[in-house]
Amino acid sequence: EYYSQGDDIFVFILTKNNVTAIRIDGKGIFGTIADFRKALQDPQSNQSLELSQNIYGKLVKPVEKFMEGRNIVLVPHGALHYLPFNALHDGKGYLIDRYSIRIMPSSSAIKYLSGRKAGKSGGILIFGNPDLGDPKYDLEYAQKEATEVANINPNSRVLLRKEATEGALRKYGNSYRYIHFATHGQFNPEYPLQSALLLAPDSQYNGMLSVNKIYSLNLAADLVTLSACETGLSKIANGDDLVGLTRGFLYAGSSSIVASLWKVDDLATSQLMTRFYKEMDRTDKREALRTAQLETKKKYPHPYYWASFQLTGNAK
Repeated sequence: EYYSQGDDIFVFILTKNNVTAIRIDGKGIFGTIADFRKALQDPQSNQSLELSQNIYGKLVKPVEKFMEGRNIVLVPHGALHYLPFNALHDGKGYLIDRYSIRIMPSSSAIKYLSGRKAGKSGGILIFGNPDLGDPKYDLEYAQKEATEVANINPNSRVLLRKEATEGALRKYGNSYRYIHFATHGQFNPEYPLQSALLLAPDSQYNGMLSVNKIYSLNLAADLVTLSACETGLSKIANGDDLVGLTRGFLYAGSSSIVASLWKVDDLATSQLMTRFYKEMDRTDKREALRTAQLETKKKYPHPYYWASFQLTGNAK
């Protein structure tokens, strides 16, 4: 768990045998993270690797000797919530090459979320390429992704274009173990409760599935996947008190969230998500996402294509 205060970053490392606390020099780190995120979103840039190694040296190298096993739980703080830890590089490889990673909004959430058990036998409720009334928002591969994900599980329901509405989510959302959104998302830094997933409007709802609406849902899903643009971004209020789509779905009852940290490539995401759901037949969510990202990395080496998605919440 990381906690930043001024130029100091305090790191608390919990293993099954020990709790250790260290202080590291964080001077300039948040500016470097901002530069890293900017470089990551340009797949033609080679600058991201150098910045990644710089951040690794400051944030990960001091705690390497404490990192036992392969499964790592990370609790970021402040601007570290915007950092794709899986894309940090030690000079030989990325963190994802060696570790299976999940994120927690706070350390106390581990106990809170571990008590949640899936109450449904299976099936995926899928919202794909909603009709937003303007062709420029159409996502060709998101629709393909939605149908391919549906084909993985015979108990799935796929809602495309005009059928992909908030009303449909409220009607069917509590009947499925997994809920998948292949659509646009938008982040509102000034009014984080208005950050939203964009669905098709219907007679009752305008299609803006905002955070304040999500808080009113009762989904109890084992997993919500936000295969959309900027869905993992959140307003940093006080300490680790995030207000965003991820926190909204956790509050609504989901055990785990997979969400993106920047605007993602439509085709690469479609392939990554299809592999992710196939892998969940064989392993847990954390390892399934890691495998899907590693497979995507083979075809699209730049982290822009594979590093955006992160798992928050339960691993199993």
